[in-house]
Amino acid sequence: MTVFLRMVKESLRHWQLLLVVLALSIAAQAGMIAIPAIVRRMIDQVFDEGRTELLPLLSIGVVGLALAKAALQYAEMVNGGRFGQNVMRDMRRTVYHKLTRLSFGYFDRTRTGELMSRITNDMEPIGFFLMFYSRLIVRSTLLFLGTFIYCLTMNWKLALASLGTLPLLTITATICGAYIRPAFEKARAVLAEVTSRLQESIGAITIVKTYCREEREIERFFGDSKRLRDANYKAEKIDALYFPLTGFWAALAGVIVVWYGGVLTIRGEMSSGEFIAFNMYVAFLIMPMRMMGWGVSNAMRSLAAAERIYAVQDETPDLESPPDPKPVERLKGDIELRNVSFSYKHGEPVLRDIDLNIRTGETLGVLGTVASGKSTLTALIPRYYDPDAGQILIDGEDVRELNLEQLRAQIGMVFQESFLFSGTIRENIAFGRVDATEEEIRKAADDAAILEFIDSLEDGMDTQVGERGMRLSGGQQQRLAIARALLTDPRVLILDSCTSSVDTYTEYLIQQALENVRADRTTIIIAHRASSVAMADRVIVMDGGRIVQEGTPEELSADEDGLFARFDRLQQDLEGLEVA
Repeated sequence: MTVFLRMVKESLRHWQLLLVVLALSIAAQAGMIAIPAIVRRMIDQVFDEGRTELLPLLSIGVVGLALAKAALQYAEMVNGGRFGQNVMRDMRRTVYHKLTRLSFGYFDRTRTGELMSRITNDMEPIGFFLMFYSRLIVRSTLLFLGTFIYCLTMNWKLALASLGTLPLLTITATICGAYIRPAFEKARAVLAEVTSRLQESIGAITIVKTYCREEREIERFFGDSKRLRDANYKAEKIDALYFPLTGFWAALAGVIVVWYGGVLTIRGEMSSGEFIAFNMYVAFLIMPMRMMGWGVSNAMRSLAAAERIYAVQDETPDLESPPDPKPVERLKGDIELRNVSFSYKHGEPVLRDIDLNIRTGETLGVLGTVASGKSTLTALIPRYYDPDAGQILIDGEDVRELNLEQLRAQIGMVFQESFLFSGTIRENIAFGRVDATEEEIRKAADDAAILEFIDSLEDGMDTQVGERGMRLSGGQQQRLAIARALLTDPRVLILDSCTSSVDTYTEYLIQQALENVRADRTTIIIAHRASSVAMADRVIVMDGGRIVQEGTPEELSADEDGLFARFDRLQQDLEGLEVA
């Protein structure tokens, strides 16, 4: 289905409002066409025939029609704007719905700024088209056709002569249209790149200022802005050629009407009133031709933008629930990985032949070097990704056969970089369970060792955390993220380096809190420090995408040549330096 037909389909969802707008537009254009007809009678009957008694009545008719046309146009604009906003709302909802349903792999390969540009910047030309230019095209078409049909009843020869330049206008529209849309598509793509650069720079403003790279970033952004200027300039040059050319052909049609109409009037084939009225109608023929060119030009802009939005809507999620998924009842939490291998990019394995069984209620520590595959291993359990080979089973069932939402609802994840939403502390803790009671929220906060801090704040649970939680320290953000996960009462709790940004005392508090909540659930703790997994029943150590050590913390510490012992000694050395 073409982009245009898809936009029509979007619009037809609001067909009742569309019919109202169309009816108002037809009535308004009919009123406009009727005014020169009354003027024609005024000239022929009042001035040529001397029937002055008709002048007041005909004058009132002209004024009344003008007022009615103005009222109809106002109603059309109000309802047309409402129609356009409704369609835009639906498009935003559809594309955002698709974004929330797409798999992690899509966001791994797509920049955030580009997605933001599609949802915001690309909606702008579509909105202008739906709310104004689409109605401009409809009005122009109705006015042109209505005027031409009426002119045929007056004098068919002159009416046909007025269309003498129509083939030239059509050829111009076809040729320019073939260049305008690709030019606008290029400009929209460059705008997305500029938005991505801006989003990245502002997000990393602390790094930019720390390294005194303001001038370099300004220069890079200026370069991107120049590329955007050049892309828009190229599109505007084509647009600038299109509108004057169509206007010229329309004006030439007016010259033909005046010349040929004058000849017919001199011959007596037209009355003076008909000639004057026809010249008024010429404006009604010329104006739609000019407006049509303007409207079509902006339609090309909106089609280029819509194509980028529909590209997101047409994305297929990498992972979905199977057609007939097995329902997920209350999980026990027994997890098994059978010969699992995985790579984000073809030929670059991150996990290699992993065999692992995590017993129900067990706390497993995962320690390893950087890029050893620790986080990737746990990302496969809630099926953020599917393995290239092997199986992940929970309670004996392959996760690929389970209902995806029901599976993830029973797995709590706390990531290394905790993300808090703008809003209150209460809203962030209750994000996964908006129906939670105050008592449940406070208990989750207490379990995460953050309740005492919350109660010390002036606004308590109603404290605003700021954008991305910037009003809180890293450790406070992490503990709120843990509270958010605990509130959902997950059967499997995965803590991905969640103590990496906290001090030793806060880590101790979190570990003490987890002692109370991990007894009846399977818990996986990913860490960079041996002390972070000291509470684990069992620890695996990873290196190069493989499990190279496995055992209790005590057993692994006893192996002085193993990675675990080396991590432990390194940590003790660092703590000794801090004390010194």
